[in-house]
Amino acid sequence: MEEYSEQYKAKCIKRLKAWGAPLDGWYCTQMYDVADEKDLPDDVVLTTCELCDCASVRYVHVMRNNHYFEDVRVGCICAGIMEGDILTAKERENGLKNRARRRRNFPTRKWRIARHNVLYITYHGQAIYISKYPHDNSYVVQCGRQTECQYKGRPIDNFLSAAYAAFDLADPIHEVR
Repeated sequence: MEEYSEQYKAKCIKRLKAWGAPLDGWYCTQMYDVADEKDLPDDVVLTTCELCDCASVRYVHVMRNNHYFEDVRVGCICAGIMEGDILTAKERENGLKNRARRRRNFPTRKWRIARHNVLYITYHGQAIYISKYPHDNSYVVQCGRQTECQYKGRPIDNFLSAAYAAFDLADPIHEVR
């Protein structure tokens, strides 16, 4: 069974026409997981597709057209309709879903203890270190030549935030091509 019908596609095209937006030439410039952005549980209804008004979008595709004045944030099927290739949109979203699973499981991996109680792990061929400073209970994360002492704009003050900061350094969201 298809996840969309011709009627659904017609509704999306009708909305684009109402906006005065082009019907072709759309491409995805970015994707993000709203649950990751807001640190929400996976089962929370997160955001609304700007094209079809579906209120259960977790993985947002940011669509751009060189002949339209603003980006449009949509769900997977609408992204596929806009760019004319639903399979490509699904593949892109599956990559982000797989990353979300890896991220969720990352803190539970077996961390080893090095000198001075520094935690470390090897992930995707990279050494990752998490250091805790006892004088202020803050953490510092190092992955390759990158060092991070903040997670989502705040000082890292617990292992879970440190692990997620480390994951973001070691397994970043890849650029959409």
